Amino acid sequence: MAITSKKQIIILLIGLVLILTACNGSKTEKQSTSSSPSQSQSSSAGQMEKIPISMFASPRASVADLKTNWFTGYVEEKFGLDINWITAPSADSKDKQSLLLASGDFPEVFWNGQFSPPELMKYVQEGSVIAIDDLIKEYAPNVQKALDTIPGFKEALTAPDGRVYALPSYNYCLQCFFSNKIWINTKFLDEYGLQMPTTTEEFTNVLEVFKKNGKIPLTSAVDAAIGDPIPFLMNPFVYVDPKNYFIIKDGKVEFAPVQQGWKDGLKYINMLYQKGLIDREAFSQKNEALKKVVTEGKVGAFPNIFSGLVIDPTNPSYPDWRAMPPLKGPNGVQNVSFTGNLPNNLQFIITSKASKEQQIRIIKFMDYVYTPEGTETLNYGEEGKFWRKTKAGEMGIDGKQAMFNTEVDKFNTAGAKQNDGWDQMGSFQSKEWRIGFSIVEPLYSPNGFQGMLEYVTQKDYVGLQPQYVYPGLVWISSEENQQYSILKTNIDSFVKQQTMEFITGDMSIDKKWDEYVKDLEKLELAKYLQIAQKNMKAPFDTSGYKQDSGAMEFLSTLE
Repeated sequence: MAITSKKQIIILLIGLVLILTACNGSKTEKQSTSSSPSQSQSSSAGQMEKIPISMFASPRASVADLKTNWFTGYVEEKFGLDINWITAPSADSKDKQSLLLASGDFPEVFWNGQFSPPELMKYVQEGSVIAIDDLIKEYAPNVQKALDTIPGFKEALTAPDGRVYALPSYNYCLQCFFSNKIWINTKFLDEYGLQMPTTTEEFTNVLEVFKKNGKIPLTSAVDAAIGDPIPFLMNPFVYVDPKNYFIIKDGKVEFAPVQQGWKDGLKYINMLYQKGLIDREAFSQKNEALKKVVTEGKVGAFPNIFSGLVIDPTNPSYPDWRAMPPLKGPNGVQNVSFTGNLPNNLQFIITSKASKEQQIRIIKFMDYVYTPEGTETLNYGEEGKFWRKTKAGEMGIDGKQAMFNTEVDKFNTAGAKQNDGWDQMGSFQSKEWRIGFSIVEPLYSPNGFQGMLEYVTQKDYVGLQPQYVYPGLVWISSEENQQYSILKTNIDSFVKQQTMEFITGDMSIDKKWDEYVKDLEKLELAKYLQIAQKNMKAPFDTSGYKQDSGAMEFLSTLE
C-alpha cells in the first residue's frame, strides 16, 4: 500500500484526536444506517431488543455521519442499543458538554467528552455522574485488566474518594512516548567523512562541517509535529518534560528551567544559534517551507517525531535520514523526554440519567472496545474492507504473529470522508493492538516506518528516561485548580518567552539569569510547585518501559 499523505502518517503514529467536527450540534432523531452488519456479526445471544440511549460525542472530521456510520449500526445490533447522538465539533465540545450538564437535560453517556478531574468531581457532587468501578468489575473484564496491568492507569483514574468515574481515550505508542528526536542526513555524514554524533561536542562539529559545505545545519518549523529542537538539545544538560518542565528528585517536584543544567543548556543552544548552526528561520518558518528545503537537499538535520512528515517516504533520499541517538553533555548527562505517563484525559462517563440496563449495555460495549478486535473495528469499520485478520507467518513489529493487516492509506484517503468506522473516537489502543495491527515491512521502505520507529526508539531511547516523572493526570482539588491553572499558564509562557530571548541573544544569559529566576519567583513558582507536590499521589514509574531484545533482534534484520 502506498502512503498518500502526511496526515495519514500522523493519524497512524499518534492516534490522537487532532481536528474534530460534526454536522449537527443538537440532539437528533435516530436514522437507519446505510449498511447493516451481517447477522453473523450480531450479538451471539441472537436478536436483542434494542433500548434507546443518548450519547454525546465529538466525531473526527473524517467521519461522514455518526448516525449512518457502519460501526454505529454494528454496535446497535451487537449490544442492543438505539443511539440518539448529540454531537459537537472539538472546538465547541467542552462548552457544549458544560451547557448540557448545567441544564439538567443531559444524555445518558458522554462517549468522548473533555473533563478535567476538578470538573468531573463537581458533576459527581451534583449527582450528575455515577461511579463505574463496580460496573467494570462485574461486566467489563477487559477494562478491569487494563486498570490492573497498565502502568499508572488505575492510579490516575481513581478519584480521591477511591472510586472510578471516567475512562480516558488511551493510545499506547512507544515511538510517540519518546517523540523528541532529531533526524540527520547520513549521506552528508558519509560524504564529509563524519560519524553519527553521540555528544554535544561531536554534534557541534558535524553542524560546523555542514555549514562549511553550504548546508543549512539544523532547522525546524513552528507548526511541525513535535518539531521543537529545544528538548533534544537541552536534555544533555537537564531533563526536559515538555508538558510542564517538572523534574522528580527523591519524590520532590522541582522545576527544570531554574536548574544550573538549564542555564548550561541555554548557553549551548545559544552558541549554536550565534554560530549560524541553528537556522535563523527555525523558530518562525512553517512546515511547508521546511519540507521544501529538506526535499531540495539543503538541510543537514531537523527535529520531528518522524522524518517522513518532512521528507516523503517515497523520495529516494528518505532512507538517508536517520534518527540521532540522544546526545551526552559535557558532564556525561544523557536524558530523553518521556511523554508516556498516560492517561492524561477523562472522556467517557455514564450519567445519572442512565437506567441500570443502559449502564450494563454501554459498559459491555466499552469492554468490547478494550479488545484488539474491538479497537480495530471501531477505528476502521467492517472486517474485509480496510482490514483483515492475518495469515500464518505475517509478522508484527515485535517479530511475532501480527493480528491484523490494516490498509490505513486507503481508509484515510487524502482527507476524504468515510462512513465505516469511528476513526479513533474514544478508542482504546493497547500495546497488544499497536504492535499487531499491521504487518511489518523493510524498515526504510515507504511503508516500513512503523517498524523503523519502534526499532530506533527501542535501540537508542528506551531506558534513558528518568525512572520517575510527573503523572499525566492529577486530581487537583477544585479549590486549587483555578489558581494552579493560572500559575501554570503564566509560568510556562514566561519560560518559553525568556528561553527564546536567551537562545537568540536578545538577553544575556550571564547578566540576566538571576533576574530571570527572581521573575519566576514573583510569578509564584513556589506556590505552583507546592500545589503540584500536594496533589501528586505518587510519581509515574517509567521502569515498565524496557527494551524488548527479541523485537530489536527481529527488526534489525529488516534495517
